[in-house]
Amino acid sequence: MPSPDSDTTAHPGQALPDLSLFSVAVIWGLNIPIMKSGMVASERFWFNGIRLLISALVLAALALRDYRRGVRPAADITRRHILTYAVVVSVLYQFLFLLGISMTTSGNTALIICTVPMWTAIGARVFLGEQLRTIAWTGLFVAFFGTFIVTVLGEELDLSRSTFWGNVFVLIAALSWSAGTIYSRPLLGRISPMQLSALSAMIGLPFHLLIASPRIIEMPPYALDGSVWLALLYSGIFSTGIALALWNYGVQHAGAAHAAIIQNLVPVIAMGSAFLLRGETVTIAQCFGGTLIVGGLVIMRLGRTSTAASQKAPPPVAPHPTPCATKAN
Repeated sequence: MPSPDSDTTAHPGQALPDLSLFSVAVIWGLNIPIMKSGMVASERFWFNGIRLLISALVLAALALRDYRRGVRPAADITRRHILTYAVVVSVLYQFLFLLGISMTTSGNTALIICTVPMWTAIGARVFLGEQLRTIAWTGLFVAFFGTFIVTVLGEELDLSRSTFWGNVFVLIAALSWSAGTIYSRPLLGRISPMQLSALSAMIGLPFHLLIASPRIIEMPPYALDGSVWLALLYSGIFSTGIALALWNYGVQHAGAAHAAIIQNLVPVIAMGSAFLLRGETVTIAQCFGGTLIVGGLVIMRLGRTSTAASQKAPPPVAPHPTPCATKAN
């Protein structure tokens, strides 16, 4: 089977993957204030278990539709590949992030999570050989600095002993997400994003339901009001459901490093949605940070465009060129 990055693989162009990744940023950004509102009347493990149950059902239905349309995983993909991805993304990341955010401050959490693009870009370069031009690295650092301003400015960072383990859990969660993104890139040439997302969600679901089971018994779903169910449905269907498939699609066609860059938009969207939905204030410094993030994305995009253009140019010599095995991202 051809490499997922070979010239024999059909590519939809850059606009659709970028739109897919941008949609993920919008969904995840909106999810932050929506989840905060929903968890006020529930418990963290209960909420997490129910929302992941909803997302697993949604992804399974979408993956089944693809399967009935003839979309099949490649014969050389093994259960070990799927299990490894599921453990990293659907078990470790989800659980550690939930623990971390409950044990440390929001400033610490935001600062640590915003390092994900850096870890992913570095990991993609080391393990996948994804090439980033100097202008793309410049965009990455500009976007990272903007994320730092948006998520940290105005928050008092707490590095005391009381938050140490929370910081550790969030850091491992960030590394887990980066590792899952990098690990999924070669897999997505052999299995559809929807099927990978569904299998991962179904494999990780029993773990989260087991953790949540005592709370589910104590707090039956029918006892909750409508606002909690709206938050659960949004988070389950979109944030941990459809968004995961869109993310994998973007990684498949745009590259792990580029996908992680667009993730920097999440705090900007979260800031705006928190202002509109919860009345939280937005500072001038945060607006400045948001401008840097958008500027970094534009710079990163220009770097990818120039790289793609150079790849399309025919070589000056060698009348019978051999197709490249990999593409720069």
